[in-house]
Amino acid sequence: MRTTLNDLYSRYSARLAAAAAGQLADMAADPVRDADDVTQDVWLAAAQLPVLPEPDFAWPVLTGLLDQALGHLETSRDREFPSGLETPVARGLPPAPLKPCPSAVAWVLAIRAA
Repeated sequence: MRTTLNDLYSRYSARLAAAAAGQLADMAADPVRDADDVTQDVWLAAAQLPVLPEPDFAWPVLTGLLDQALGHLETSRDREFPSGLETPVARGLPPAPLKPCPSAVAWVLAIRAA
């Protein structure tokens, strides 16, 4: 049976949000708000993977996507901010698109080879 995004979300959503908030605690002014944005980006990137990893092996893939989303957050100039909140100072680097992390690529190649 193929893994669905719902399976992964049910199993890892709370753990992923906690990991994002933990990493954002040192980086962001509002780690809770930013954690929501970052975890949403991770789930969007996971939904675009050609093949989802099995639930028992998905954590390294999700954390790789989390690292990319955090990097994107640091370099993004065009982030959304609710009305009335002050935007951060623009960073010098342009935002980088999320790319499949190496563990996700290895997973897809292993599936295709099987």
